[in-house]
Amino acid sequence: MKFSGFMNVYQMDDLSWKYVFGEKSHTADNLKDLEFLVRMHGLKWNILDKDLAAKSIDEDRNNYTGFYKVYKNGEFWCYRGSDLKSHSLQTLKKRVLGENLEWRETDSDLAYKNWKLDLRKFE
Repeated sequence: MKFSGFMNVYQMDDLSWKYVFGEKSHTADNLKDLEFLVRMHGLKWNILDKDLAAKSIDEDRNNYTGFYKVYKNGEFWCYRGSDLKSHSLQTLKKRVLGENLEWRETDSDLAYKNWKLDLRKFE
């Protein structure tokens, strides 16, 4: 877990984001959704370190893959909330579906781009 530059917001090991305030906590796959949850529950959303917050926003934006719960960690494609990972999106998809977990696109254009780029690595 690492500090994000936002008040009470931390990036988790699976690259999701967590807001912790006392006994309350909210978790989301991206900062935009987390900010919405935090504000919806009447909690404060503030920046404490502008440079670190900008870096966190950039990391969050660059780790959006177009697939639900899928993120890139180094050379691996990973599925949030599980230990599933693979060098190949195609293999990860088979493993996710084999575990009866949900596999879907959240952004079809970005998902298509990542799928094609990933397939080219193995040609």
